Amino acid sequence: MDTELNPLQKAVIEALGVPADWEPLPEDIVHSIESQLENELAPLKGLFTAEEPLRINKHHIATVHGCEKYHVLNRQSQFAWNINTVRGTIAHKGIELLLNWRGPIIPSEIVDAAITSVAENPRESASDFIISLPAHELAELRGAVVGAVSNFLECFPPVKPQWRPMVEYSASYSLFDKSVLFTSRMDLVLGGPGRKVIIDLKTGRLTPTHRDDLRFYALIETLRSRQAPRSLGSYSLDSARLDSEDVTEGLLQSAVRRTAQGTLLIADLALKTREPEVRPGFQCRWCPANDTCAQGIQYLRQLSGDDEDAD
Repeated sequence: MDTELNPLQKAVIEALGVPADWEPLPEDIVHSIESQLENELAPLKGLFTAEEPLRINKHHIATVHGCEKYHVLNRQSQFAWNINTVRGTIAHKGIELLLNWRGPIIPSEIVDAAITSVAENPRESASDFIISLPAHELAELRGAVVGAVSNFLECFPPVKPQWRPMVEYSASYSLFDKSVLFTSRMDLVLGGPGRKVIIDLKTGRLTPTHRDDLRFYALIETLRSRQAPRSLGSYSLDSARLDSEDVTEGLLQSAVRRTAQGTLLIADLALKTREPEVRPGFQCRWCPANDTCAQGIQYLRQLSGDDEDAD
């Protein structure tokens, strides 16, 4: 017997359910967006190789459309874990375990198993960071993730096996003899080919960039599988809020334009054909150059209300 859903769970079901009049996008749309992407990226043909391809993911597209200098510095620097980023990783691992858990569901036990799974796996880049955490920081991390997993249990409808759930689902697509490579890794995918619902699970607030990220996912999945997903959703574990939208031809065309523009900018910067532009924004807060970049320093002063030139 199915457990009765609470109002928050019902809202998610209603938002992600299949409408009575829904029909998959026709196959000719897939060919159309593929041709559009190839045409817009034609200038890159022959500039990269399969051995050293131009690699593109959602983060690259997002950062290059923000501040190009931050994008370049970010790609050059080695990724460093912190409590916020590892919190999301452990939460995702906890939800992955939850979907396959056998026995009583106790969030703290699932989180402990998730922390152990990541910490003891030498292939996980977060392993060393977790092992090095002092006891009080590990306890704080555990508490934050227990909260996120508990919210998922309370607010997201129970995921049924017949929904064919896939966690950390990877998809890729390449152009020009694999010399331009697009990669994606999706938090949670429900449904079969041509009916997939792609969901990003967020441990922080939802932002407009999250919609752009999901549209990139939809584009790559469409090109990879030759079938468009049905729907997209960003789900905040903190606020129990779902931001969803249906996948349409217009959405995919928009994703092609943003992806193509971003890829051309990234190629310019990778080939060093011009200097990166500086565009101050919220990324200044964590940019490696935020103590030497004049525009970034001024932006942060204005943000904090300490700008001496302000009226």
